[in-house]
Amino acid sequence: MAFSRKLQVYTASLLILAAFSLALPAAAADRMQLSQTCEIAVARSALPEPLRGNTTVYGLVGDHYQKIVEGSGPFTCIIERNHPDAIIPQCMDSAGIDSVLPAIIDRSEMAVAGADFPAIEAANQVKMQAGAYRPAARAGISYMMSDFNYAYVGHAQRVLKLAPHVMYYAPNITNEEVGGSLRGMSENIGTPFILNEGPHGYMIVYVQHEANPNEVVEACHGQLGERPPSFDPFPKG
Repeated sequence: MAFSRKLQVYTASLLILAAFSLALPAAAADRMQLSQTCEIAVARSALPEPLRGNTTVYGLVGDHYQKIVEGSGPFTCIIERNHPDAIIPQCMDSAGIDSVLPAIIDRSEMAVAGADFPAIEAANQVKMQAGAYRPAARAGISYMMSDFNYAYVGHAQRVLKLAPHVMYYAPNITNEEVGGSLRGMSENIGTPFILNEGPHGYMIVYVQHEANPNEVVEACHGQLGERPPSFDPFPKG
């Protein structure tokens, strides 16, 4: 990408951040203040327990993300934040390192800086449309099987606990092409749904059980606070 185009992307992102920022106080961001031991345990909890050894981990150090564990295994784990009270642990294989990981870090650092959810989503779209992020180069997987997957859900306007699932990279695939639907995924485990149709699209399928949470319980000692309500895409009444 030419320097001028990079500058345009950077400037647009700053304008969006300025327009939508909530300037949230640091005191409200309890789940951003995890100890490093807790951060590592929560990030790795996205994986089934037998896969957690030798994982690389990116963690929040001050206001930025850094590689805090250098692993030799195939998976890299991180806690994404899309809200000061959110923790979204996920572990990707090598196909995600050059594609989705930079976007995850950028979105999360915006949340740390005080941006609200619409600002984060808008900035992500600006960069995506400008070609700042690559699609995955091959098929691969991102695990999100943690029992501590607390994400801000835009239409609910609050942080909710997400069901355990796995995500397969599906760049530029649509739900129409594969017969995917949120209702189908919700009602029949194993049925796919395409999230974020476009270069960073994922084919999501629910799994039956969360991954073993014991490492998080031992490492975090109450740092994660109260468990939010579970996300229900089709509430009754």
